[in-house]
Amino acid sequence: MNPSTNGWIKKYFTDKDKYQIFLSNDSEEISTQIRKIGFSYGIIDIAELPTIYQNFKYTQEELSKICYLQLLEKVFNIHAKSTNEEDFLKVLIGFYDVLIPHKNNIITSLFADKNPYSKLESVMSMRWKEHFFSQSKINDFVMNMILLFIDVLAFEAYINESIDPNVFNQHIVEHLKEITLSFKKNQNNPDNKDLQLINFLQSNKSLDTDPIKDRPSINFENNFIIDYIVCNSWDNEKREIELPDFSEEPFISVLYSQDKLKESIFYFTLVLVKNNYDYNYYRSSNLFDNVIKNSSSYLELLLTRNKDRLIKELQKNTQLMKLLVDSTHRDLTKEEKKMVKKQTIEVIKTIPSLAIFILPGGTIILPILLRFIPSLLPSSFNENIDESN
Repeated sequence: MNPSTNGWIKKYFTDKDKYQIFLSNDSEEISTQIRKIGFSYGIIDIAELPTIYQNFKYTQEELSKICYLQLLEKVFNIHAKSTNEEDFLKVLIGFYDVLIPHKNNIITSLFADKNPYSKLESVMSMRWKEHFFSQSKINDFVMNMILLFIDVLAFEAYINESIDPNVFNQHIVEHLKEITLSFKKNQNNPDNKDLQLINFLQSNKSLDTDPIKDRPSINFENNFIIDYIVCNSWDNEKREIELPDFSEEPFISVLYSQDKLKESIFYFTLVLVKNNYDYNYYRSSNLFDNVIKNSSSYLELLLTRNKDRLIKELQKNTQLMKLLVDSTHRDLTKEEKKMVKKQTIEVIKTIPSLAIFILPGGTIILPILLRFIPSLLPSSFNENIDESN
């Protein structure tokens, strides 16, 4: 299962038992596992995932998409009290239908008549890119994953409380802004990056009255806020966690227990140890820097884990050449004509990829384009296709 290519959601549901990460239906147990694997802190430790994930070289982006989908599914299982796959897809697509405004042809096309798996892949892919290229231009990969987790919380509020996801998102984002501003304003000797972040957050604060401020929050949301506070408590220069005063705003309204706070600190510390105590939410202040960092090694990874498929593609092209030569002295069969048509299309797909690669800057441009137009790759690079068919 590869979330970077088409068909991965269908592949997940086909082999769900093998790929399932969150086995419990208890929200507190799931929250603990979210922390244990590192998803709460934006850095997933593949060693904490089921064995099947060790057999494929996953990127952090791919792992986050898998966890993202499975958490959405768990929220549905818990609050809708159902494990029906079709019902889950229907409700989730309905949720995104409300969350994502249909203002232009590109967005509208996502909701066009296609199977629910493809539709959901399109929407989730767009959601990822929307967060990655946010207007703040300060998003590191870690922050991108945190923003995606807000969608999980919005889905929970949507199912459990029938709250408009756009209203909920505004509610929780404003809360996170207040928390972040408090940390940054109380920081000693803030650098230019910190000052830019403070100015951005202050200039983008909503003046609207929060219509759901007094609602009781629920487990996933409470634990997410605790984890967010713990992450922001980390001082990367001092190499220590400096917790805020929970008796003051904006922390006084946070519902937490000392046990859950200690648990969050424990698992966050494990993340720090595994990453040599180098951890930042906001590592880059430049949008293009973020794009380069997250894309520069993608092509190398792609070729490494698909070397057998690349050989297969070349072998198929050799077969194409043989059929074309044969066609000069005999009529091809119906099956052979189909093969020629199919392989010609595959060659056409492969050529632009290689052409982009050899251009100046192609090693940067190609992986970025592949994220937006995965169909540029030949079909043999798609791990989600059942090769037995």
